[in-house]
Amino acid sequence: MLMKKLNYDKKKAREIAWHEQTLDVRLISRILHNPIFYKPERNSFNYIFPKEQMAKVVQSHLKEKKIDKLLIAPCGKGNDFKYLGNFANQVYGIDLSPIAIKKCPTIMKVKVGDILNTKYPNETFDIIASPLFFHHLLNLGFEPFLNEFYRIMKKKGKLVILEPSLWYPLNIITRPIKKFLGNPFGEVEDEAPFHPGLMLKSLKSAGFTKIEMRAASFSHCSFYIPLAKTVNFLTKPFLNLWPLKYFAWMVVYYAEKE
Repeated sequence: MLMKKLNYDKKKAREIAWHEQTLDVRLISRILHNPIFYKPERNSFNYIFPKEQMAKVVQSHLKEKKIDKLLIAPCGKGNDFKYLGNFANQVYGIDLSPIAIKKCPTIMKVKVGDILNTKYPNETFDIIASPLFFHHLLNLGFEPFLNEFYRIMKKKGKLVILEPSLWYPLNIITRPIKKFLGNPFGEVEDEAPFHPGLMLKSLKSAGFTKIEMRAASFSHCSFYIPLAKTVNFLTKPFLNLWPLKYFAWMVVYYAEKE
């Protein structure tokens, strides 16, 4: 138990440090961050489509125009507010990083805190959205965090999760680069895509029902914008097609609390 706590404390420190990192000056990192391979504008653009799909999944399960309270966990700089903010009268956010929290939209009700122990009362939120969080937790396990979401979610509450899939074909290239070249992409050390079945199993074990999964994007953060637009257009009709959805770059999971 003590070892698990020590590991988790180290993990939290790495996550906070990521927001404070400086540019990696190593040659391999400079090469991979050359505009030929990576450009911030391209990276940002390629996250728009999957986050729009995440929002559409939420919208498709809402009977009312607006629910009362929605939590984004973790909220980072609050960038997901633009996709989810219209669903709730009040949008909350929680994140480990004080630096990130300060950059959130002022309309959000945010706090610095630990998702494993949010300190929110039982059955507080109608919707919890957790974009791009669980692929940071492979060494810790998903269920403790899902259990906390379950606790603070109202009955009939909804959970939506956005994550990368292990089976995306480009991972054949990008994962070995990270492993053998010392993380030149500047990611958190232990973050990695995972098998979608792992999340589906964990959601069920945590007590969630009406569990669904669909692809969110077959593009990639490094794709040039015209290529990304073409891929998104051509694959949009197949986002819920089995087994193709397992091979997406990003996957959306949906579940409810009975």
